[in-house]
Amino acid sequence: MSVPSRERLLGRHDESLTLSRRLVFRAMAALALIHVVLAAINLSPLIDRYTIARLFDVNQENTVAVWLSSGALFALAVVALVSAAVEPRTGVRRGWIVIAAIFGVLSLDETASLHEMAGELGSRLLEVPWLPSLYMWVIVVTPFAAIGAVWMIRWFGKTLGWRTPAGRMAILGIALWMTVPLFEAVDPTLGGPRLLIVVEESIEASGEILLLWAVLRHVGDLGLTITRRPRS
Repeated sequence: MSVPSRERLLGRHDESLTLSRRLVFRAMAALALIHVVLAAINLSPLIDRYTIARLFDVNQENTVAVWLSSGALFALAVVALVSAAVEPRTGVRRGWIVIAAIFGVLSLDETASLHEMAGELGSRLLEVPWLPSLYMWVIVVTPFAAIGAVWMIRWFGKTLGWRTPAGRMAILGIALWMTVPLFEAVDPTLGGPRLLIVVEESIEASGEILLLWAVLRHVGDLGLTITRRPRS
């Protein structure tokens, strides 16, 4: 039997990578479609029914939307750990571990409402007339979130590449997330209109999808780079 040449093996790997990217694209498209359906339900008269609201209301806790978001963030943390495991550079590996920790906490926050708890604690020390205690997290958490977002934009830009598809998706995803506190700050003054809430949740979901897509794409590209590295 003839031993497959390195070029043939690389060709097979390229085909496998292309198939992998297609599967990731389909998975992200399916996730986006689910969020579109959720948005449509929330903007329709169906949301006035108790059972539908209890399951699908994007403005409530412990609903399908919350668990979907928590799952996407947890998946981001897991893929970041995979990236750390296959990353040959020590500094970048540590960065991936930090990213995994951040998204692990964010996943927990989706189900445990940690940022609302921080807001409630902050309201005991600071009172803002136009901002109810439920939304006080915007003032308490946003400064730290902004610092983290700037760090992640720089880190993803340097690690994934400022001009690569993965890098641009990650940066756009973080930018979309940073609009959420603005929506939350405006929401109480407008009386919490349903359309604004749905738009906010849709933007947040779009950021999650873009980030997960970017990190999954990076893992595939990194695997190809390792495979192509010449043997010493």
